[in-house]
Amino acid sequence: MNNCESASSELAFSWTNNPFTFAITRRSNNETLFDTSAAPFVFEDQYLRLRTALPDSPNLYGIGEHTDPFQLNTTNYTSTLWNRDAYGTPPGTNLYGSHPVYFDHRGEKGTHGVFLASSAGMDIKIDDSDDTYLEYNALGGIVDLYFLAGPNPKDVAVQYSALSGLPAMMPYWGFGSHQCKYGYRDVWEVAEVVANYSTAEIPLEVS
Repeated sequence: MNNCESASSELAFSWTNNPFTFAITRRSNNETLFDTSAAPFVFEDQYLRLRTALPDSPNLYGIGEHTDPFQLNTTNYTSTLWNRDAYGTPPGTNLYGSHPVYFDHRGEKGTHGVFLASSAGMDIKIDDSDDTYLEYNALGGIVDLYFLAGPNPKDVAVQYSALSGLPAMMPYWGFGSHQCKYGYRDVWEVAEVVANYSTAEIPLEVS
């Protein structure tokens, strides 16, 4: 929040005390990027709810890892952030990673990102049945929000990587030929597969 107070910031932060609400706007065009005034903010030991208004027909991306489409559905949609390793997951289910960050692409008005730095299990709901909104429902924690000004998708990605850190360099052996499958029963089955690769003269560095 402190960076929003800087005169050089592309974003501006405003709030009201009672009831507590806040908003983030883009200074260049006065576009409201995040506004919590439409619903009460709930902050309890084991429950956190925070809702922001969205424009009609928003173009949202992120919030995962999941099996949903790349562009997120905005009608009665819930994304569960709870890490799981599952076989044959159907559409609309959560997967390995929890990444509470989304990109909001608004065309000529700019693209921005919102990152909630939290490892708590949570549901993120998006709906347009009345006014369009995005709502966090988390199992406690703190509200540690980062707003990424963009103003284009590449800039948002660069700003997010500055927060999360860049990926490590691939190890040399990682560029080799890999073999992997779900459901090995034991190490002996893996050894049999490796032996069969050798018999068939198929290159294999990692199994």
